[in-house]
Amino acid sequence: MPQTIHVAILTIPGTAMSAVYGLIDLFHTANRILAELQQAPELSFQSACWQLNQGRLCPPEDADSRPSLVIVPPVLDGHVYLDPQPEICERLQGWHRQGAIISSACAGSFLLAQAGLLQGRKATTHWQLEGAFRYAYPEIELDTDAMLLMDSDLVTAGGVMSWMDLGLHLIGRYTPPSVIQAMGRFLLVDTGVRQQSYYRSFMPVLDHSDRAILSVQHHIHRDFGKPLSVSQMAAQANLSERTFIRRFSKATGLRPGEYLQLQRVHKARELLENSATTVERVAWQVGYEDVGAFRRMFQKQTGLTPSHYRERFSRNGVGPGDSVSVLS
Repeated sequence: MPQTIHVAILTIPGTAMSAVYGLIDLFHTANRILAELQQAPELSFQSACWQLNQGRLCPPEDADSRPSLVIVPPVLDGHVYLDPQPEICERLQGWHRQGAIISSACAGSFLLAQAGLLQGRKATTHWQLEGAFRYAYPEIELDTDAMLLMDSDLVTAGGVMSWMDLGLHLIGRYTPPSVIQAMGRFLLVDTGVRQQSYYRSFMPVLDHSDRAILSVQHHIHRDFGKPLSVSQMAAQANLSERTFIRRFSKATGLRPGEYLQLQRVHKARELLENSATTVERVAWQVGYEDVGAFRRMFQKQTGLTPSHYRERFSRNGVGPGDSVSVLS
């Protein structure tokens, strides 16, 4: 007898409805492709939206009370995910005890954390929410470079559109690889592994009250392509090196050298996206004399080599007469 995989998709105020309907369509597409590839499909997916209404989580009439998959989608508007949600937490805990796979995308990870399901686990969320998540749940190990982090019973996904990666992963737990490959061809989506680090931007903290440190930050933003040592930065701030490093780290959350490298990689990404400048010249323009060191730092920060980053994100492409370094 065919198995039905019941999927509960939670919606709270501000939920990205494109993700809710997209997930429903994704599971429907999986059913259709399973029917095309198998004369008698061994399983099918049935989705149901559970809505938070006046503090109560209400299922549709035909929803199974013991779903196999539970998804907390992204939230685009408001900060309901930061508020206490005892009803959602109780449901998530109960479903988890019953053996359901609990998953989230983007801000949905806050609710999994609030329910206590991420204790002792590594999780991800949208990289722009990293500070808020670490403040609310400092004991949880967070990796905002990852697009998906997967345990057998828990899955967290990163960005707003990571619901697609999450949905494909969950479907792939129950179906053969040929189904995911067919879905990728039909939907024209990349079913390969991605990382948030491909997309994250450097967003420095500037709204602190340390004017001496802010002046150094402005200097780094302006003169990142020139040699900048910690001693030079400390001298500009009129502080000893030890005091400067302590105050810089407190104000920005980064050590001065880390901050400089992030700014340089940020500018290198812009050059790779918007020009056909060789990788060697990009390295020199952002302050690296050693192209190999630039390549290693770029890949450490983004998860991609400079040439692969350009292939994926360049707006202009590289013309047939343009030169691209073999070291890239």
